[in-house]
Amino acid sequence: MNTLPVDLRDALRSLRRDRGYAATVVLTLALTVGGTTAVFSIVNGVLLKPLAYRESHRLVELREIWRQFEGDYPSLEVNARHFDYWQTHARSLESMAQYILLPRNLAGPGGARQINVLEASSSVFEVLQVQAAHGRTLAGPDGSSGSPDVAVISDRLWRQRFSGEPRAVGGFLVLDGRPHAIVGVLPAGFRLPLAGELEDDVDVVVAIRMGDVRVGWAGDHNNFAIGRLKAGVTSEQARAELDLLQGQVSERARADAGEPVTLAAFVRPLTETVIGSARRGLWLLLGAIGAVLLIACSNLANLALTRTVGRLRNVAIRSALGASRARLVTRALLEQALLSTAGGVMGLWVAWAALAVFVRTAPIDLPRVDEVTMDGRVLTFVAAISVLAGLLVAVLPAWRMARRDLQELLRAGTLNVAGDRGSLRIRGALLALQVAISVTLLAVTGLLGASFARLLNVDRGFESEQVLLVPVSMPAHQYADEPARLAVYDRLLAAVEALPGVRSATPSSNVPLSGEGQVNFIASVGSTLPLSEQPTANFRLVGPAYFATLGIAVRQGRAFTETERAPDRPTPSLISESTAAHLWPGEDALGRRFSRGLAGEQAFEVVGIVADARTTTVDRKPPLMVYLPYWWRTRASTSLLVKTAGDPVALMPAVRAAVQRIDPAIAVGEPKTLDTIISTAFSARRYQMQLFIAFGCVALFIASLGVYSVTAYGVARRRREMNIRAAVGASRRQVVGLVIRQGTAPVAIGLAAGLLGAVGAGGVVASLLFEVRPHDPAVIGSVTVVVAAVGVLACLAAVRRGLVLDPAAALREE
Repeated sequence: MNTLPVDLRDALRSLRRDRGYAATVVLTLALTVGGTTAVFSIVNGVLLKPLAYRESHRLVELREIWRQFEGDYPSLEVNARHFDYWQTHARSLESMAQYILLPRNLAGPGGARQINVLEASSSVFEVLQVQAAHGRTLAGPDGSSGSPDVAVISDRLWRQRFSGEPRAVGGFLVLDGRPHAIVGVLPAGFRLPLAGELEDDVDVVVAIRMGDVRVGWAGDHNNFAIGRLKAGVTSEQARAELDLLQGQVSERARADAGEPVTLAAFVRPLTETVIGSARRGLWLLLGAIGAVLLIACSNLANLALTRTVGRLRNVAIRSALGASRARLVTRALLEQALLSTAGGVMGLWVAWAALAVFVRTAPIDLPRVDEVTMDGRVLTFVAAISVLAGLLVAVLPAWRMARRDLQELLRAGTLNVAGDRGSLRIRGALLALQVAISVTLLAVTGLLGASFARLLNVDRGFESEQVLLVPVSMPAHQYADEPARLAVYDRLLAAVEALPGVRSATPSSNVPLSGEGQVNFIASVGSTLPLSEQPTANFRLVGPAYFATLGIAVRQGRAFTETERAPDRPTPSLISESTAAHLWPGEDALGRRFSRGLAGEQAFEVVGIVADARTTTVDRKPPLMVYLPYWWRTRASTSLLVKTAGDPVALMPAVRAAVQRIDPAIAVGEPKTLDTIISTAFSARRYQMQLFIAFGCVALFIASLGVYSVTAYGVARRRREMNIRAAVGASRRQVVGLVIRQGTAPVAIGLAAGLLGAVGAGGVVASLLFEVRPHDPAVIGSVTVVVAAVGVLACLAAVRRGLVLDPAAALREE
């Protein structure tokens, strides 16, 4: 006879009678399963799904390794000449492309604007297997010198500038003063792998003209490169072939450098490049929310075990009336299956809502976040995790019911303490597990929090308050001559400095915290070291007011001045303290000269030494820095840093208007405050820390509930024993102390296990920490104290609420 419909009906009736228990289990599972599913959806979208290109598993990133500098720079972007050699001789790659993203000036009816232009090999779309939505993409002849200038525009620019009209293809746009024929429109949502992420701010794609590239065989590593492997070829096989070609390239580079050069190739799947450093952090987040789910299941298992023990007499009666033990266990499992199903269904809604919040608030540098969706893999995951959670909750109560002698229980007429010792031990073990996981999770949270606090308070060496950053871009064709560009720079600075509320203004070739930028050799005049043994430094082209604008202290000497532009004078420079100590250890660097190691180049003269500043990135020590005057090499695009007396945001319209008055053809990019740039640099770590704090607090709360419930259950089951102890002379303090000691024993065991877990977890997160040891005793000790205190308080609360001593009642019962 099929008893499942009857058992299902009885299970539903039982849960309806015990609404509080059912609601607790369903809501707890919904929140924890939903949270776990949301984080898994992110892991799936960012780490597990293939890139949105055809056969993306065949796409690889290509970089170069210069063995002489491998310690400081494990890999470099590609040299255009080297790439051209690869493209001609490599056989393991079906196609290859190089590219670089640069700001450019776009003229138009609404005035000039700064856009992002991708200069790329005409094969870039062949590599990515991307077709134009309208017109065509770049073709081979487009990259030839002397061929007409053509452009492929983004869907966004097409809609903004041309209102989505198909006739835009065949029209023209003016980039840097030169007309370009529009030959195609990219598909909506097109994104290009760039600098370790998927770049969606590409407005226009134009062809790199290899014949116009003027770079040497040694140095000039500026371009990103990707390739598509031939079918059946692995990344290692491609790397081996490119290594052979690099050996041939090294001979040519040696002739340029005048000394031995050893080059190798760096090839890895493009997916790994796009994911970058996000992998470890996301797996860590999934582990953290998984730990919260495990704690919740442990607590629910405790709750289910309590309910099962309370119903054992009823189960014994059913057994006496003929119900088999297997049917009784199946019925108990059926109840948990219903609850886990309901929790999983509600968890889907929770996951959907949590995912929407995450995508909306996630840091902008998290790769592929806009590709995160709840697909079939996620639905399979939520079903599996719901079943697993239900089994974790149900298995111990069912096992306990299967092992219990129900007939003996029925004869005894009541469930005594001795008979329930097994359940108490199980509950204690589950509680210890909760505490151990909580300590581990909170230790990771504490380490990340301490790391973030150190990062926020680190001495950056420059000031960001009341500094406005304004990108500007001249049409390069119109201002092709350096004197013309220099004249515009002078007028720009004069106009901006004359604005009310402006304290100082300076151009800068690199935005603070935008990375290293231009890196060159630096060799003191007279040095006999070969070029490969010379140090490298970051070069910045700045104005005389740069150091006052950013508050970078000039330790010795002075800043350069406008009077030092004379061509017959050495180019003045300022260097950082680290650079001075590296080039001239123990000596006075003022007045000394250095070069970039290039034959025939005029040396630079040190006129000042400035403090080290973390202008490249905040979480690493400052590199060697060299500051040169902007008139040494002017560029068509730069960034103006403006120090204001008041709110820099209020000055944005005035700065834009001042630039436009000089020449409407000069494009002004999106202004930002330096505080905003710094906040963005911290956003990923801040967000990660906030999530861990939330997970840690939830874990601690659930664990404290576990301590409370286990202690309260123990007090309720042993109330008669406690009253007997009081009746024979034990004081209330002695009785309470006994209960507290026994209640906190699982907490102590969990603390010990958690300390071991914290030590192991510290090693896992070590690479994410800033100036914090992975086994920091202060952090781990503080977490231990907090969890122990919460455990003791929860235990005290349970004792105070549940322990009522009435010795006379105990004696009357006897």
